[in-house]
Amino acid sequence: MVTASAPGKVILFGEHAVVYGEPAIAGAIDLRIRVRAEKTAKSLKITSETKDHRYVEKAVDVVFEHLGEATGLMIDISSDLPPASGLGSSAAVSVATIAAVANLLGHDLGKNEIARLGYKVELGVQGAASPTDTYTTTHGGIQYIQPRKKGFTPIQASLPLVVGYTGIERSTKELVAGVRKLRDAYPELVSPLIKNIGMVTRQARKSLEAGEDVGDLMNINHGLLEALGVSNDALSRLVHASREAGARGAKLTGAGGGGCMIAYTPGRYRDVINAIEGCGSTAMKAAISAEGVRLE
Repeated sequence: MVTASAPGKVILFGEHAVVYGEPAIAGAIDLRIRVRAEKTAKSLKITSETKDHRYVEKAVDVVFEHLGEATGLMIDISSDLPPASGLGSSAAVSVATIAAVANLLGHDLGKNEIARLGYKVELGVQGAASPTDTYTTTHGGIQYIQPRKKGFTPIQASLPLVVGYTGIERSTKELVAGVRKLRDAYPELVSPLIKNIGMVTRQARKSLEAGEDVGDLMNINHGLLEALGVSNDALSRLVHASREAGARGAKLTGAGGGGCMIAYTPGRYRDVINAIEGCGSTAMKAAISAEGVRLE
């Protein structure tokens, strides 16, 4: 039996603008998905808290194809991450499954290889995907993403974060399409917003590397995302409650339209958690995880 785990992720800066070639910054968080794999005579049996097993099934197929080996499997999944929340649960379960099954078959895959196979899984299930989530959950830490160069650069920094979950599921595909429609209708107004998000992200990289406060930059980023129409009442309520409770900065994370927001909470995480829970939402302390996928 082998158990592997992988962290969830948040987008710290740059969501939506990254679709248009601007940089983004993603961070792995210490909320993890754990996959336990055991050989069995049966083909594949999966037990988990969710009924959506597509990513696990595809990950098993990808590993078998990559290694040229196969076996019956019993797989059990437990998660700290709410599903469909924008915290990278599909990437984390894909990557953890790949690591666990490969190790069970006697193979120790490198992290770049695991990330590549994880991206293949997400692409196979979704039809379109970005390598950001699978790379971040595999390698951990904070990653500066440059889509035009197809590159990832680690940023050595740590951030005390609280995640607030609205409980609202949303479609990333629909939200991305909505921003594109808005840009096509008003290019002279919307294109500068996208470029400004890119400028905020570049400054955030400099500030993180210098150990400086990024709260104001988070707030600016959220305002620009609101102008793109991807926030909603639930997210804005949690963002403003967090700031009023002492967060240095707060913003939505990911596609928006529901899902989660993040608050930068040096010294005030308990106050911010109480404020988010006071709005009737779920709050989770979520520090940056320097460690990506690992065998437990």
